Amino acid sequence: MKIRIFAICVLCAVVALVGLTSWFKTDNRSRREDAAERSASKSNARIAEAKVTRHTTTTHGKTPHSKTKPILDFGVGDNETDDDLTPDEKLLAECIEKALDDENVDETIACAGAALKCEKAEIRDSMVDALGWFGGKALPELVPFLADSNEDVRDNARKQLLMALSDIENDVERIGVVESIVNVINDEDVLEDLAGEYIGVDEKLAVESLIRIITGEGSAAGVAKAKETYEFVTGDEWSGEKEALRWIAEEYE
Repeated sequence: MKIRIFAICVLCAVVALVGLTSWFKTDNRSRREDAAERSASKSNARIAEAKVTRHTTTTHGKTPHSKTKPILDFGVGDNETDDDLTPDEKLLAECIEKALDDENVDETIACAGAALKCEKAEIRDSMVDALGWFGGKALPELVPFLADSNEDVRDNARKQLLMALSDIENDVERIGVVESIVNVINDEDVLEDLAGEYIGVDEKLAVESLIRIITGEGSAAGVAKAKETYEFVTGDEWSGEKEALRWIAEEYE
């Protein structure tokens, strides 16, 4: 009789443990979904505004876009002359304009270094427009303009960055690009935009990327934003790489 009672007690304990485990997983998943929804409401509005569907095809090494080419404004004044530009600025403006007219991404990229150092904000902003038109192909050259001294240039670079990321359809490739940018950026607004890219992708892919950022040697602001995003994705606060890897193992067993 005692053995039967003991056996029943053990069975009840096992059933209770299984139920508790199931409840914990369900509750944890629910918290992750709620966190993701909160994150989406904070980030996706700006991302949705900036992301534009752009279909591209390649013809003879050129990349025509369905998006209309930007009208470049080099800040030459209302008289529509280039008298306000120095000789070097005139050459740079011509370089950017010709490269965009020719739809030549290599020539456009070649102008980026000089444009980044140019004192005239209008030329830097036009360079951002030109780089942005080529989408993901000119993304590395676009990134430095995110830290421009001029607010208008920075804002334009942010917009062009999100549009360039939207050109990358493969999630693995896009998250890899986002990860590399997060590691070198300190701007809170840019980091908030980039955090939104982790919403809606495979959670394992997102968490693995966030682990690399947090445990790497990137910017302090990037690490802080990655920890915040990790909590949005998993529903748990960051408590170390070991726990993060355990989360992946439990969710994808």
